[in-house]
Amino acid sequence: MLEPNTIVEIKNLTFKYTTKQKNNDLEISHIKIPENKIISLLGPSGSGKTTLLNIILGFLKPSQGEVIIKNNPETHEIAYIMQENSVYESVNVFNNIFLSAVNSTKWVVETRINYFHNLYNNSPEKVTQKAWNSLENYQKSTIFDSQNHRWKNILNSKWKYLELIFSFIFNTTIKNKLKIIIQSKLKKLFKNELNSIAKKLDIDELLTKNVNDLSGGQKQRVAFAKGIIKKTQLVLMDEPFSALDAKIKESTIQWLLKIKKEFNLSIILVTHDQRDAINISDQIILLNKGKIQQFSTSDQLYYDPNNIFVAKFIGSPEINFIKEDENFSYYIRHNKMQVTLDENGKYSVIFKKHFGDLILYTIKVNETLNWNIILQNADIDINKKINILYDEKDLIKFDKQGQRVYEK
Repeated sequence: MLEPNTIVEIKNLTFKYTTKQKNNDLEISHIKIPENKIISLLGPSGSGKTTLLNIILGFLKPSQGEVIIKNNPETHEIAYIMQENSVYESVNVFNNIFLSAVNSTKWVVETRINYFHNLYNNSPEKVTQKAWNSLENYQKSTIFDSQNHRWKNILNSKWKYLELIFSFIFNTTIKNKLKIIIQSKLKKLFKNELNSIAKKLDIDELLTKNVNDLSGGQKQRVAFAKGIIKKTQLVLMDEPFSALDAKIKESTIQWLLKIKKEFNLSIILVTHDQRDAINISDQIILLNKGKIQQFSTSDQLYYDPNNIFVAKFIGSPEINFIKEDENFSYYIRHNKMQVTLDENGKYSVIFKKHFGDLILYTIKVNETLNWNIILQNADIDINKKINILYDEKDLIKFDKQGQRVYEK
């Protein structure tokens, strides 16, 4: 049983690609992923990001442990947007989304039930009790208590639906009964629903276009529509921005933030780019060597890292090493260091590079150590002597195993 506001919970999970392996590819003792948030799976190549995503989706089965998803959706009921986009390339946009809808048992059932409920509520004539009972029987037949007899349950549900149609035709006084059959067709019901979704996703002008004629960003929107039409609340994305140029990526991130709020979605995405993760995520799961190093906000990853791996992986330029003793090592973020020009200074500038109004400086500390600092609107020439000031309380301390040490 999931706690409120949790979309996914993972317990005592291990995974190996082959049983002959000595070490696990993934080890997660316990994690709760909150709903209605964007969560990024971040880490270096081979850290387990995509493996974890595929386990949540159900493409891979854990060697041990369990993955609990809210409302226990089947794999096809989760929206999965891959790097190459989850669309049928030779089909137009309308049919891409329609095929996704009709292959979703949840969408088919809810759409049919809503149609006949509205027919009953808006009918000027009284619908007989027999017709109403048929609607209730169909609704009950769509609740599958077990996966053991799934096909038997599906066939029973289809039979109850036929009974429902005939009951409304032969046991009501509704005029133009042929209209009931025509309007109850899924494609007719689908069109009404798609119009609203297409406008919200900014794809209403693309519905008749072949997917092959769309840009990468447009294909992603179609893939989203395929998930949203199924009433999914969980969206999984694998490297969604890697094929997009910088300008399209920026607009796609803003669009995704809007859509997440509009449809109340929970999104879990894989990315190798920490800038993308920071720009879009409510929280980040940082992995390395198949283990979660830290699960927190980007600010916490940057200013309050759990270990030296997190400290070095997050942030650009990399965190600066200050000193070490026999028990601990000390580091500091570049934005906690102050630079002052001093012709008798202890340090010297050996490299600089402009990034707009920001300038990256490499400072020579000694023969084996350099510091990297970014300054804004402070143009210092190479070979100039400088001093560096910082507050001891801004130092981040680690033990010899690389774990964070907090001052008491």
